[in-house]
This record gives sequence, structure tokens and C-alpha cells, in this order.
Amino acid sequence: MKKYNISTIEEFFEYCKKEFNYGWIDKEGKRHEGVNDGGAYLLQSPKELTNSKLGICWDRTELYRDYFENMTDLKYETYYLLYEDGKGCPSHTILVYYNNNKVYWFEPMFQNKDCYYSGIHEYSNLNDLLNDFKAIWIKEAIISGMIPKNYDDKNIFIYQYNKPKYHINGYEMRKHINNSKLIKL
Repeated sequence: MKKYNISTIEEFFEYCKKEFNYGWIDKEGKRHEGVNDGGAYLLQSPKELTNSKLGICWDRTELYRDYFENMTDLKYETYYLLYEDGKGCPSHTILVYYNNNKVYWFEPMFQNKDCYYSGIHEYSNLNDLLNDFKAIWIKEAIISGMIPKNYDDKNIFIYQYNKPKYHINGYEMRKHINNSKLIKL
């Protein structure tokens, strides 16, 4: 049974790019724009996201995971980058997949192609991909004011993480990430 009526990764990319807006759903089902509140946020299941059409990177990455798990035979992984600032800890999650001895960064989250490197980008190895992800995220985070220009590189962390439980809040998601595999670049 086909879970999605989308047959190629490129079609799925276009679907994700067009269908979803940035924002979050709280525990009471209320819709919010912008950055989530860690205590009120609720991680949606892929089905809930396809209905609400509103999600942050955590929600969307779980939709991508669901698609790759159910519609491809490709190996994929999810990564979380954060800047530990002792406050809101700005972050972003992505999905990468492997095909024909290459690794791809799957990023349909932002419609503006200049932001967060929107696209399906090919790399020779995971290390190059993650270094590019980190560099682009830092650039955008400085421009948007999420991190200071004089940020401390020692406060940037990348984790490879497995599927979290749905319906957890932001603090529980962060705990899940902190118990995941820390990546050293």
C-alpha cells in the first residue's frame, strides 16, 4: 500500500515546499506563527502535520522520515544542530539520505531559496554535508539575530537522532536529542 500518492523524491520535495507553512501547534491545538514555546509546543505526527499544514523543522523532519521510511528503500538519517546559549537554544533539524554512493541534504522547509540552502543538495560524504549545514546555519542565524556575531563555536552541537515519540513538548524533544549521538566534525 502506498502511504503517499507521490512517487519520486523530487515530487515529495515540491509537495513539502508548497503545502506547509512555518509555525507550530500547541497542546490545545492552537496555531502559532514563528518560533515555538518549549513548554506549550506539541510535536505532531506526520498525519497531523499533513492536516494542519503548519510545522517547525521538528514536525517536518518527522514527515520526511515517514516518507523515506514508507516510500523508498534508501538509507536516511536525521540531524539536529543547536547553539547552546542558555536561553532558547536556536536550532534546526534536517534529513539526509544516501543514494548511489552520494549523500543528500533534503531541505524543502523554506520557500526562499537563499534561506537555509533550500533544495536537494548532493555531497560526496556526510562530513562535507554536515560542515556545509553548520556553515550555512551559522550565516543565517547571525543575519536573523538568532546568534550573536561573536558566537562561540564550542557552543554549536550536531546530533544524529532517531525517531522521537509524537506529542512531546520542546523540552522533551531536547531531552531526546541530548540522549542521541553527538557528532564531532
